[in-house]
Amino acid sequence: YAYLKRFTFDATDKAANFLGDNPDSKLFLLTDVVYPRVEAIFGGGDDFREPLEIDVEEFIGVKSFKAKGKRISNYEVKEVKELEPTRFPEPEEDENDKPSKVEIEAEEPLNVNDADLLDEITGQMSLFD
Repeated sequence: YAYLKRFTFDATDKAANFLGDNPDSKLFLLTDVVYPRVEAIFGGGDDFREPLEIDVEEFIGVKSFKAKGKRISNYEVKEVKELEPTRFPEPEEDENDKPSKVEIEAEEPLNVNDADLLDEITGQMSLFD
């Protein structure tokens, strides 16, 4: 039977086998997508069955790499294909990227006419001050 596992790799000095001790175990797919979707294609006597689409995050939670996993189906699985994810992680907001609100209070109204404002913006100097 085919099993689906979700786990995170731990940084260790020793080699670790996440497939288990059974010599007949084989790896169909390994991915690092946050919200993966896979399609299980049946084979052997079950090849007449429709492929099974699985939203992996809903199917099984993240466990230890030593965990056995969750059985995909009781039928013979010939192939597992990775599908495009339908969801993506929310981008993390950085506090430095957020525009900050600055309140400016004028103690008294400024008496600036449009010509003076235009001169200031363009760098035009005045002859009379």
